[in-house]
Amino acid sequence: MKPALLKLKRLLFSPFVWLAAAVFLIEEALWNWTAALMARLGALRAVHAIEKHVSTLPARWAFVAFVLPSTIFVPAKLLGLHAIAKGHWLVGSAIFLLAKVAGFALFSRIFNLTRPALMRLAWFARIHDRVKYYSDRIHAFLDRWDAYQEIRRRIRAMLAGLKSGLRKLAARDAE
Repeated sequence: MKPALLKLKRLLFSPFVWLAAAVFLIEEALWNWTAALMARLGALRAVHAIEKHVSTLPARWAFVAFVLPSTIFVPAKLLGLHAIAKGHWLVGSAIFLLAKVAGFALFSRIFNLTRPALMRLAWFARIHDRVKYYSDRIHAFLDRWDAYQEIRRRIRAMLAGLKSGLRKLAARDAE
């Protein structure tokens, strides 16, 4: 490929790489954070009993349980969007984001609980494998970018500083 075309390709492709990097970083951070939060909730006796039941569901009912979080939070998201449309953008955004994060947390926990049953559904396993394949390819592509690694490092350092500050604040309040 000619150098000029290669430069043009990089220039046109670059915003998509940055967008993919942002999406992957947010998704990874949310997945890890919500997984840890939901695991703590799973330590509660009542939640543990429900999780134990969900993890033993047959494949078709596991799929119903897997899809359920997507539908549960739709009314809350719509309420948030309605509030934004009525000019209450701060409240609406907060409602929408809370519903999104809560739905994501529930979705990720139920996926982890039902994954073995879901993988027994041939069509689901094919879709899962295809999504995983492309996700892994995109991650491998982004991992080769120094800028992506630098963004990851900065975000992790920022989160570590935030956690440290919150711990210090909590320790000071406990005194």
